[in-house]
Amino acid sequence: MTDIGPSGSAAADFLHSALGDAALASAGAALPAVPVPWDLLARVPGWAVWLGHPPVPPDLPILPVAEELVWGDPLVALATATIVSVDYAVRRARVYSTDIADVLRREAPVVVIVPGDVHPSLLQAITDAERIGIPIVRGVGNVPADLASLPSFAARKAAHANSVGRPHDPALSLQTIEVAGRIGGNSLSSFVLHHEGERDGVSVIGDFSARFGMEVGVMSPAVGLEETANLEAMAATYPSFLDGATSHIEGHSLEVSWANGYEPNARDLGEVIRAWLKALHGLRLVDVRIAFAPPQGRSALLTDMRARAAAFKEIRSGGQG
Repeated sequence: MTDIGPSGSAAADFLHSALGDAALASAGAALPAVPVPWDLLARVPGWAVWLGHPPVPPDLPILPVAEELVWGDPLVALATATIVSVDYAVRRARVYSTDIADVLRREAPVVVIVPGDVHPSLLQAITDAERIGIPIVRGVGNVPADLASLPSFAARKAAHANSVGRPHDPALSLQTIEVAGRIGGNSLSSFVLHHEGERDGVSVIGDFSARFGMEVGVMSPAVGLEETANLEAMAATYPSFLDGATSHIEGHSLEVSWANGYEPNARDLGEVIRAWLKALHGLRLVDVRIAFAPPQGRSALLTDMRARAAAFKEIRSGGQG
């Protein structure tokens, strides 16, 4: 089921386009393929590369790749952290239709810790990594506090703290699955995100079935009518953060698929959307309402939900679709 693959040429190509023949780009291009167990990121707020001498703080989650890549040549270690991070961002950016820097700001999976002085030849490479969007922590103060202050680490820690029922993380959206079941993605289902949320939580009506409607209401001064379209597109991908699941917009509804043995329950779907909208976008109130139609027959509730979703999207588009 899980097929996440190694960091690859797309990241090296990005480094070359951003940095030309700089030392960091050249070191990145010279790396072998770097297999990364991305599923493990669902258990930690992020990984670290220690760019210095021991001792390393206990319980520091070191990037789980071949030891020679992170404990040998400091330039190779820095290049490894950069390639892994950029590879992650390249693939996540394709889903979001956004840029790599935006993904790294929200979700950077690796931090580079520079505990002390480094050789002068490494200084420019560190600066280049930081300019691309790799978090750099300088000095050895309170390492746990330093990591907790990083936006991407803080977001993961906050989201992982939510009881969703199974591992969940943006990194799990990189997996491919052999589909065993799906719901939604049909003309009787609907999905909308609006800015008129009323209370924080998840409610579910009906039994899990192929036809369902989902309304996600948020409440924030930073989210007006115009902002809901982009937020809606991102929220539609958040069920794919669940281990063994994937999701996307199909027509006017949300289609959720899963691998054999990984069928989610309705509350999982609502809670993973709620958790990551809060963690990645700083929203305090996320009101997720899910309703399922019976296997046979009509559903007045789903009809009403489709009508509300269509009306809101019509207003949002200014009557253009």
